[in-house]
Amino acid sequence: MLVTKLRERLAPIKIEQPTLNKFFPNLPKLKNNSLLAELERREALSNDKGYTIRLRRSGMIYIKETHCLTCGSRLIKNGYNDRIAILDNGLGKHEFRIQRKRCPRCGEIKPDYSKIVPKYGNYHENYRRRARQHYMEGLMPSQIQRVFKIDFGIETSLTTLVNWINGVAKPLRKTLKETPVPSSGYWGYDEIHLRINKERMYAIDTVDVNTRFVPVAKISPNMGRNEGREVLMEGRRGKNLWINGLMKDCTTNLGRLFKTKSFKHIIQQNCLTHVKWTVSKHVKAFAGLSKQSKKPVPKEWRWLLKRFYDLIDSKDETDAYIKLEIIRRTVERLKGKKLKELHTALKQLESWFPKIIAHQRNPFISTTNNLLEAFHKKYTYYPSFKRSMMTPEGAQRVLDYRVFRHNFGEFPEYKKLLQTKYENFKIILTEIPDGRVMGGHHHYFKSEFRKFDKWYGNYQQLWHEYFAIF
Repeated sequence: MLVTKLRERLAPIKIEQPTLNKFFPNLPKLKNNSLLAELERREALSNDKGYTIRLRRSGMIYIKETHCLTCGSRLIKNGYNDRIAILDNGLGKHEFRIQRKRCPRCGEIKPDYSKIVPKYGNYHENYRRRARQHYMEGLMPSQIQRVFKIDFGIETSLTTLVNWINGVAKPLRKTLKETPVPSSGYWGYDEIHLRINKERMYAIDTVDVNTRFVPVAKISPNMGRNEGREVLMEGRRGKNLWINGLMKDCTTNLGRLFKTKSFKHIIQQNCLTHVKWTVSKHVKAFAGLSKQSKKPVPKEWRWLLKRFYDLIDSKDETDAYIKLEIIRRTVERLKGKKLKELHTALKQLESWFPKIIAHQRNPFISTTNNLLEAFHKKYTYYPSFKRSMMTPEGAQRVLDYRVFRHNFGEFPEYKKLLQTKYENFKIILTEIPDGRVMGGHHHYFKSEFRKFDKWYGNYQQLWHEYFAIF
């Protein structure tokens, strides 16, 4: 007899039997395997073809689908592969059996097991990426080894860690060499003296004093004119970047490089701090102290040092010429056994004069090289960089890791600055009666954003391929 709609509505409500935990809340919670809990927390692990990977409590890894996603044929079990894997997040070392399946028409099914079973090794891929990030932060392989022991309870050999780090050296060098960075055209230039395998070498590095990006940093056996030219040409990335001004210390090792066709347009500025150091050495020698003495200039001669400093700190070009004449007259009236030290200081100031006041004519030129000196600390934060590196390739690897870390962090800040400039430009455009006068600047910003996206995209691609933890 059929049940009417009315009797169906009046039928007793069916209640599903709950678990005992609902009746006895004080019972202890069931202990779940930490590995299974971690894997259950993640989303379905699938590859490009859409196959879903599952893990049984027994350690069996299998493909959930029973039919081929391409042709629809029923999949056939095709044996097992035994694997030993050290899993991510401190889940420890485990033994797995991977159940293989094949399609009668399409052949072997090869899904991506890398999120459970490491690819091409026993360690999970994230361990490689963590090691590279630690190295990028300045940790040595022996320190990374201790970090893994403390945080994850695993013992990793130094050879394995070094191989992981070296595996990115070539693509990292290629990306840094071929990808330009946002530049104002005004750079700082300096060298770091190194001992590599007991031989003297140099790290020649640059930084944009306005955008704070590092265009190029390179290990070189020498630091003369040819090496400087090679570094600056690499920093220009062909014709992508242009150098308008160069801030450097009082070095003369670049020779007549800035007299050549490709570099004669560059405005040079000597670091005023280095100029003061040089002058103070000559004043100390005149006062009877050693040039290398760390003592201050004697009190009776501080007025003389101040006159030299007044020239270096002059506010405009006219003031600088006046202060130069004051120093010249002062030196002519003085007498002493080491008066030649003051004459030497005066000659240096006269020869450096255009390089001392260059910043007065161009506000984009910095007055000191302090920014680049601060970057040296980032490079030398790696303990072995200055004196204990064994090969130039290893020293270059340290530079590349540190430069990539810095530039990659500067891109988001520069994007905000570029967007702010564009918003200000649109405001100015609305206030001009005839907006067509500056309307063409839209193309400039469009080009800047396009270049920025391309350059930042290259850095992001390298980061996600070798460093990002998934």
